[in-house]
Amino acid sequence: MSYIKNIMQEERRRLQALYQKYSDKIDALPKGTVSIKIRHKNEYLYLASRRNGKVCFDYIGSVATENARKILEQVKFRKEYEGKLKQVKADLREIEKVIRGRKI
Repeated sequence: MSYIKNIMQEERRRLQALYQKYSDKIDALPKGTVSIKIRHKNEYLYLASRRNGKVCFDYIGSVATENARKILEQVKFRKEYEGKLKQVKADLREIEKVIRGRKI
């Protein structure tokens, strides 16, 4: 039985490292969602996020600029990492139950 427990503990360490890695990557990327607004027949990109309980819009620039494409890509990556982090959290909870001997 100790072999299985050792494997589970090794898997827990691996998942904890992944959790830390994904958390660091999420923290490095911009928070919020992208909003495109039309002003005088031109499209502009804004980054919407909450600050002190209020929604704030940060102007990024025209949709066609390189900076806007970069922000769109970073927000997409953050969403992907958040999905992966959610899965890692669920796996960690399951591994903890197995290690402690509870039913899954």
